[in-house]
Amino acid sequence: MAFVTQVLLPKCDNLGRPFGREQFGAFRARMIRRFGGWTRKGQVEGAWLSPEGYLYLEEHWLYEIGHSRRHRRFWQEEKERLKAEFDQEEIWIMQYEGRRI
Repeated sequence: MAFVTQVLLPKCDNLGRPFGREQFGAFRARMIRRFGGWTRKGQVEGAWLSPEGYLYLEEHWLYEIGHSRRHRRFWQEEKERLKAEFDQEEIWIMQYEGRRI
């Protein structure tokens, strides 16, 4: 495995309502079909300051997916799909090159 991709998915919608299992289920199913698996590393918290000066606090699930190639086009398309599915302006997807031991 040469790459690990991390995906942050929000736990709640923009009004603070928790997303249901079906929201995450579609993402998980795509990861199983494409890469054979996924790992949810747990809950992470973050904050960001809007241009207007409002502080937003958010909770996310952190998923990791291991794979052998970058799959850049897939991840760009997946990001756009997730933005639509979770009604978000942004979805953080980070990719790291690593060495499997």
